[in-house]
Amino acid sequence: MIPESVKMPRNRLRAAGLALFASAALATPALCDPSTLNVGYSIAFWDIPFGHTNYDSVVGLNSYSAKAHFETGGVVGVFWKSVIDATANGAIGAQSISPALYDSHSKNRNRPLQQVTLTFENNDPSTFADPPYSFALYPVTEEQKRGALDPMSAITSILAGGSATPTNPCGNGVKVFDGRRRYDINFTYLKDEPVKLNNGLFNGNAHLCQIHYRQIAGYDQKLVREGRPFPDTFMDIVDFPAADAPDGHYIVPIKFWALLSFGAMTVTLDTVKVDGSDPLGPDSKS
Repeated sequence: MIPESVKMPRNRLRAAGLALFASAALATPALCDPSTLNVGYSIAFWDIPFGHTNYDSVVGLNSYSAKAHFETGGVVGVFWKSVIDATANGAIGAQSISPALYDSHSKNRNRPLQQVTLTFENNDPSTFADPPYSFALYPVTEEQKRGALDPMSAITSILAGGSATPTNPCGNGVKVFDGRRRYDINFTYLKDEPVKLNNGLFNGNAHLCQIHYRQIAGYDQKLVREGRPFPDTFMDIVDFPAADAPDGHYIVPIKFWALLSFGAMTVTLDTVKVDGSDPLGPDSKS
């Protein structure tokens, strides 16, 4: 049996999401010059490129909007064709984020286009899915969803760096509900290290963080279902000042990598703009 939240009519859901966002916008005046962050990453396996992803956000005095695009290509894309577009908006503070609306459209292989929309009321998400799916076998309780962020808002929270401190530059992590599953993403700060990207975009010091995935409820990831541990996953991050950002800076990963049993997958920064300018001067690329 499909929960009523999954079967909510699309027009009612969109109206509720727009009303929430409109009320937040009316409550507080917008900044004349909102802060912007634009980043792009190339994805490779065994050093063979197979995809690219972009993330763009606009952050005002206490509101945000963000969008992302992911697409596979190259040789790997012939066997694993995937396109994902996602957007989110809501309210944001120096150390808090409150989503209003999340919308994603994904196409994997020959499967039909999947839309998932989450609307939030008092930080409690309701789900619309087209085609619909059931939570009967993999339930997520209202208590488990409460306080969790959608994936785009989670990324925005991490990049805004609200939970990062001088002793813990990686931040505390986030609780995520993506419409199918509820999971935690946590970070462990390991050390500072010199990093030189092969594409020449960065050459300097970065914070090395380990990424931990913890399944809470809902549809299992394939590795969880098969009883296998998640691969060791790491990222190097750099702190970029941004005067109009909620906490005065952005925490930008310049490289991710996962150590899989059959090779390493890497995600490498290839474009970055903070408030329309390149934050990486010539000294960081030499």
